[in-house]
Amino acid sequence: MLELYHDADSIMSFKVRFCLAEKNLDWQSHRIVLGKFENLSPQYLALNPNGVVPTLVHDGTVITESTVINEYIDEVFPDPPLKPELAVDRARMRIWTKYQDDVIHHSVRPATFQLMIKQRFKGLSEQEMDRKVARHPMPERRKAYREWTTGPVDTAAVSAAIKQMQTIIARMEASLSVSPWLAGGTFSLADVAVATFVDRVDHLLFGLLWEEHPHVQDWIGRIKSRKAFDVASPDPRLPRPDDNDVAPFIPGKESGILESST
Repeated sequence: MLELYHDADSIMSFKVRFCLAEKNLDWQSHRIVLGKFENLSPQYLALNPNGVVPTLVHDGTVITESTVINEYIDEVFPDPPLKPELAVDRARMRIWTKYQDDVIHHSVRPATFQLMIKQRFKGLSEQEMDRKVARHPMPERRKAYREWTTGPVDTAAVSAAIKQMQTIIARMEASLSVSPWLAGGTFSLADVAVATFVDRVDHLLFGLLWEEHPHVQDWIGRIKSRKAFDVASPDPRLPRPDDNDVAPFIPGKESGILESST
């Protein structure tokens, strides 16, 4: 029996749902609503001491960390395989999944907080937010909620995030110019992981970032045409950014970050 503790719009939850859907596996859903801080309940912290989603439970065995979860799923349920046959391509796959954990995920967090999550907590003071996240075991998550969900939009933080996204996309373009998938000739866990980045960038209304990258655009089309992508996509989801908040970053607008970087 597979049970997944996840939230609808969590990037890392989407990553695991995408893997499960590619395997066509049945699983029991336990939604942990991050907006209500259900991830900080004593019951959930007993299951996952890091207070994050997702968490997989397979026949009573708890597996945490989305990249580890996806490798576990692929090993226990090997058909269809989501790891390349060649050792060098498996290494490439793990470079991308680590890059998604270490860099890609963190690149979209500031814009997600500033333009999406902030809408959910309008009017809340830093002190009130501090009380809500006081039990979070990860200090950097407490800090992000306290500083990024209160007050006006931090345009400098969003601008820095966009520049990092552009660096990531350039790296994707370079890789996809020599092979159809990120880790070589076959679809793999690397593509599953980075697909979540595409979904979030589009939801942030920054899809213009792909415009100068034809290989990335082709890859996105093939990713989005997969049935598993549609099955795993978040629904319901966080609100889209407010047009007034996004406007400073759109080409043609004053100080448009996207315009100055193309």
